[in-house]
Amino acid sequence: ADPDEIGLMNIDEQLPVLEYPQPGLDIIKELTSPRLIKSHLPYRFLPSDLHNGNSKVIYMARNPKDLVVSYYQFHRSLRTMSYRGTFQEFCRRFMNDKLGYGSWFEHVQEFWEHHMDANVLFLKYEDMHKDLATMVEQLVRFLGVSYDKAQLESMVEHCHQLIDQCCNAEALPVGRGRVGLWKDIFTVSMNEKFDLVYKQKMGKCDLTFDFYL
Repeated sequence: ADPDEIGLMNIDEQLPVLEYPQPGLDIIKELTSPRLIKSHLPYRFLPSDLHNGNSKVIYMARNPKDLVVSYYQFHRSLRTMSYRGTFQEFCRRFMNDKLGYGSWFEHVQEFWEHHMDANVLFLKYEDMHKDLATMVEQLVRFLGVSYDKAQLESMVEHCHQLIDQCCNAEALPVGRGRVGLWKDIFTVSMNEKFDLVYKQKMGKCDLTFDFYL
């Protein structure tokens, strides 16, 4: 869509979340192909068509230290969740797999096991910040979308504007979208404990993350 038109769209209807009751599966069924559908579900809970390679999956992973900070801010910002505990307690819950959607460690490793599947594109949030243009090119090739240089440059510029808005918006926690946010929140002891848990749960996995940019 034209970038100026995107702002006028109802995001919940244009990009519905598979497991959310609103707008619901009826809206998803009414969308014409190619459809864009979001989900936070683990790989094993996604529709079988995805497992069979009949649909394409784009998976975005983020380094877990920044993710847990963002997740904490998200929980505190929503009235429906209204989390009022400390970040230390929230981080302990994260490390012990006691938050919504279960274990992040299992979630990300399960998708990583399928990152070589022809219908799966495994992306990292940090790479988007390092080289957005390359990531957009990966996306269009994966989706089989035709484009010219001018369209690509225009899309990258529009995405940069959206990223800047998210990182600097007064309505959102300061720096919400930046990489390395965890360094302002974690204590030394918390970071040491997190590193230990990370090593225990991810030790056999060759997936790596950039924690510093």
